[in-house]
Amino acid sequence: VQTAREAGLVPEKLDSAYDRAATRAEFCALAAAVMLLGGLIPLATFCCPAIAAMLLLPVFVECGERMAWAAWAAVALISLIVCPDKEAALLFAFVGYYPILRWRLEQIRRPWLRRLAKAGAFNLPVVAMYALSIFVLRLEQLLSDARALGLWLSLACLLAGNLCFALYDRLTGIAARLYAQRFRKHLR
Repeated sequence: VQTAREAGLVPEKLDSAYDRAATRAEFCALAAAVMLLGGLIPLATFCCPAIAAMLLLPVFVECGERMAWAAWAAVALISLIVCPDKEAALLFAFVGYYPILRWRLEQIRRPWLRRLAKAGAFNLPVVAMYALSIFVLRLEQLLSDARALGLWLSLACLLAGNLCFALYDRLTGIAARLYAQRFRKHLR
C-alpha cells in the first residue's frame, strides 16, 4: 500500500481515509492490548481502563467524535469478550468513553455545573456498573469484596474513586493538548 501511495496511484481523498482508518485500527488494537494486561497485574484493574481510554484520544483528534465512539465500542466489546479481568472490562465499557465525552462537558460555561456534570458522568455509570456486576451478573469476586467492605468502606472507596477521577480528568486535558501539540506531527 505504501508503494502505491508513493507512486501517486492512490487518490488523495482515499489516502486521507486510509490514514484515518489506520489510525483508528492501530489505537484500538493498542487499547485492547492494554485491557488484556488488566488480568496480569492486580492493580491494573483500575489503571488499564484509564490508560486504554486515553489511547482513544488520537482517534478522537484525527478521526472525529463519531469514529472515537465507534472505537470505544469496539474496544469495549473486545474487552468484554476476551479480557480475563471482567471488572476492568466492565469499567472500560461503563466509563472508558469519558475522554470523548469530556470535550462536550468542557463546553458547559458555568464551572459548578460543569463539575457537577463531570461528577455525574463518573458516579452514575460506576454505581450502575457495580450494581449490575453484584446484583445481576453476580460476579463472585465483587460479591465477596462488597460483603467484606460493608457500606461505609464502599462509600469511602467511591470517594477515593472520585478523587482519582478528578486527577484523571485533569490528565485527560493535558494528554489531549500534549498529543495535539507534540505527538500529532510525528504520527502522520
